[in-house]
Amino acid sequence: MASIEQLYSALATASSDQQDAAAPGLVVHAGQIAAEAAAIPSTMTNAQLQEYFLETPDIEAVAVVKDGAPIALVNRNVFMEQYGRPFSREVFGKRACVSFANQEPLVVDVKTPIEVVVRNAVEPESRVMKDGFICTRDGQYTGVGSGMALIKAMSDIEAAKTRQLLSSIEYASAIQQSNLGNSDRELAACLPSARLEWLPRDVVGGDCYFFRATKNGVFGAIIDCTGHGVPGAFMTLITLSYLENHIATGGEEPDPAVVLSGLSRYIKKVLGQEASGASVQTPRRGKSDDGLDAFMFVLTGKGTQMQYAAARLELALVADAQAEVVVLEGDKMGVGYSDTPDDFAFTSRYQALQPGYRALITTDGIIDQVGGPKKIAHGRKRLYKLFAEQRAQSPQQFGDTLLASFAEWQGSQHRRDDVCFFTFTNEA
Repeated sequence: MASIEQLYSALATASSDQQDAAAPGLVVHAGQIAAEAAAIPSTMTNAQLQEYFLETPDIEAVAVVKDGAPIALVNRNVFMEQYGRPFSREVFGKRACVSFANQEPLVVDVKTPIEVVVRNAVEPESRVMKDGFICTRDGQYTGVGSGMALIKAMSDIEAAKTRQLLSSIEYASAIQQSNLGNSDRELAACLPSARLEWLPRDVVGGDCYFFRATKNGVFGAIIDCTGHGVPGAFMTLITLSYLENHIATGGEEPDPAVVLSGLSRYIKKVLGQEASGASVQTPRRGKSDDGLDAFMFVLTGKGTQMQYAAARLELALVADAQAEVVVLEGDKMGVGYSDTPDDFAFTSRYQALQPGYRALITTDGIIDQVGGPKKIAHGRKRLYKLFAEQRAQSPQQFGDTLLASFAEWQGSQHRRDDVCFFTFTNEA
């Protein structure tokens, strides 16, 4: 379980970094972007305010104070436009300068978190982005912050958060790939002619695989966990940790159904998705409802005998001289989900494999991908048609063919999910 703890630590660090108020160079308090500009007294007339703006062309907004406390905020452009209208000078020239002011400006203490200022700035009818906001200390005026300064501060904060999060996700990817590395080595030793592709949609993914040499053959698993990205990666590490602890290299052949059943109970326990009360048929409905689909198998007899168990994934089988694809299915129950009974037992099945066969297992990344001329899902039928047509190809060759076909189908469409497929034969 160390790998899961490492991943959690990496992402928790990112979350903590995002909230670090001491991050160097970043604005975290309103006072940091409030310019120490002079304020004007509430007794100033509009005629005097016009002169003030003409003498200070760089001032975009000025605070109006009374006894040192802010009571209004005057925007230069708004004032000049309204005061410049016909007869405005005659009517308003001797009146107090609050005539054209925003008399309900946003006023915040210098220690107010910048995120609070932003929330107020984006409220309906808010004039903060246009007029700015006023900062105070102990109720007394200290300066004015502009909308542009606020935008820049938030842009810098978001950029820093993104850098921190991406750094942690890269670390999470290294952890995930290191957990898959043992399977890569075992597979290369046990089934050198097989082709395995693992293409996460994001830096980390929810698809994974597991291979171990057994006493008389090889144990394999292709797994599609809930979600993709970071949530999917957590699920893969929970799954891989369980398999690491229950499938020993060089040991006796495990029963795939027993492994699947045990994994389901383990996930339900870890995520708190066990049934409540006396009846195991009543699922616990909490915040979490996660699990996985999987195809697990043991190949023996030099690749001619297979024992397998499956949870909503399937294996496609085709022989050299046979165009028809045979599909090996398992149980229609998911692994570890809230509605999976706690005591559900997956079923082991057996299949004799003809010499020269080709086998294919894939998660739903290819099947569900939208693309093609009509922008529809790829589907199994199209995948298995290609598999049958190219049955003479070696697993390596078919892997290249499938990737090229998938890329053409996807075109400019966004990748919807992780992609993982495994194709193999018993031929050398």
